[in-house]
Amino acid sequence: MKNIPTWKYLSGVQKLIYLADTNFLVCKKIYESLPSDGIKANKFLLLSANNAFNEAIGILHTLLCSTKKEELLIKSLLEKIIEKEKSDSIFINDEKISQFFQKISDDYPYPDYSSYTFLSIADGRLIGDILADIRKKKRQSGLTNLDEIKTEFEKENFYKIRHQSVAHKNKQLNDPAGATDLYLKDDYIEKLGVIVKKLRLCSYFWFDYELRNPNDKIICDLEILVNSLKN
Repeated sequence: MKNIPTWKYLSGVQKLIYLADTNFLVCKKIYESLPSDGIKANKFLLLSANNAFNEAIGILHTLLCSTKKEELLIKSLLEKIIEKEKSDSIFINDEKISQFFQKISDDYPYPDYSSYTFLSIADGRLIGDILADIRKKKRQSGLTNLDEIKTEFEKENFYKIRHQSVAHKNKQLNDPAGATDLYLKDDYIEKLGVIVKKLRLCSYFWFDYELRNPNDKIICDLEILVNSLKN
């Protein structure tokens, strides 16, 4: 593994963040389409939603909390990037950074770049250079932001929820296998959504990959499927 360039690790981590984001959005989209009465729910969709929830948590646990050296972790890669850039000069207004972050947060999961004209006001540089400085400046607080996300993930006991309610590994359950088609609590989905969103947005600043998730078409295809089943 020592001979693999760092950029391959970065690409791998970012793809996993995209995948966690996609799985969460799949889960959320399906749950929004399900009837409140679980008995009438489409069992295929419910199983798919719960499996997507399970997968999102598994990916986040690895990226944020794993202690295995062979697994892809965010922290070690982010530390290297920050160390490399610590002497770089940055020319950007803090207010503009805050405004940009608020815009992409409001537009999540589909950023609307056409509305970000404020970035070039009073700054004659190319938009790419402006965004590069924004990312570098935001990266300076990256480790603090990462620790906050990790703490929030651990505090909500998502891995325990996955283990008992979705992955059906708890022998104390009356019907462990039956847990696959039980409704998740709205609170679980809402809280996971907050964490996934924070990680997805922060990763744009940390690793310089696309702000838009390249797996967006999966959600579009899911919407078509859900609508067809309703009809």
